[in-house]
Amino acid sequence: MCAILSVRRDVGGPVPGDGVYLVASNHVSYLDILVLGSLYPSLFLAKREIASWPLFGWIARGAGTLFVDRDVARDVVRAGREMSERLELGLPLTIFPEGRSSRGVEILPFQPSLLEPAARAGVPCWAASISYETPGSEDAPSRTICWHDSESLLTHFPRLVGLRRVIARVRFSEIPVISNDRKALASALWENSNATFTPVRQE
Repeated sequence: MCAILSVRRDVGGPVPGDGVYLVASNHVSYLDILVLGSLYPSLFLAKREIASWPLFGWIARGAGTLFVDRDVARDVVRAGREMSERLELGLPLTIFPEGRSSRGVEILPFQPSLLEPAARAGVPCWAASISYETPGSEDAPSRTICWHDSESLLTHFPRLVGLRRVIARVRFSEIPVISNDRKALASALWENSNATFTPVRQE
């Protein structure tokens, strides 16, 4: 899918490999899942709406993605149990603990509740940052790549598909974080992710 969408990946830092771990990344687009998923083995935690999307929903469901309605407290608890079960099975996970996607100006605070399963399991957690550039395009990537403010996928996706070249800049922290305190874990991962983040060019 990255090749079809003309996405080239510019990767820095040690890419997670074998074993059980969790990756916590900032979130600016549904494209994040395809980019990160192409770099290392992982299941993803994504918002419930993606499951019903054409193409992306099919890919996500087939890849074993866990879905959650973050506006419903009980569903967050349910998703946490499923995350714990996957970690116990030795399956790595990737989450976007900001809780929503953004314009890519800054990284929003990481929500500790989404990191509870990793803290309880004591698994190594890698921080990642992701940003985009679109060489040759007059429109800024904040409009063509970033997906936010509840814009319809049907209006956004054609702008993404129309791009001739996309560079996804992904940076991983040099070492993972391990903590049984979810708040400390969220804070440390946010700091590590923020330290390598390049803001997305705005309009």
